[in-house]
Amino acid sequence: MPTDDARAPRRRPGAAAAALIAGGAVVLIWTPSLVATAYAEEPASTYLANPAEGWAFLWEAVTASRNPRLGTSDAAMQQASQVWAGPPAVAGGVSLKMIPVGWAVPVPAGGARPIPTRREATPEADLNWVVTGRVGTGPDQIIGLLDYRSGRVEWDIRPLAGARR
Repeated sequence: MPTDDARAPRRRPGAAAAALIAGGAVVLIWTPSLVATAYAEEPASTYLANPAEGWAFLWEAVTASRNPRLGTSDAAMQQASQVWAGPPAVAGGVSLKMIPVGWAVPVPAGGARPIPTRREATPEADLNWVVTGRVGTGPDQIIGLLDYRSGRVEWDIRPLAGARR
């Protein structure tokens, strides 16, 4: 004998369920973009306006994470300390960032400038350790890029503009 529950019509997902599904899809689509904004040297709007860029970042991060030479900040700092060990530039810190193609390296007020042909960094891969430090007695600034996978120097502030060769 059927119960009262068996005779009751089945409920269809209502507006609340549809909103929950749509909200979940939005979160799923944009989550890599939100993560990428923390690791990118490009403006956050680049990733938030185009979720495909966020997924590209995620793909690069996953594929680059297979046995990188500089897989930790300690390894990257050790390499940076060897490369930028003394005059004129001394490494002070590293941070893993996704660097866009043809990135104009920022120079703070009072900071040292590289020669004109080195004002733009064009690293081979997207993920790089951004090396900050001081040039002489100047302010903290970006002094180099190290490739996350290989450990190669991808950009160096040296030679400096106005320096003798």
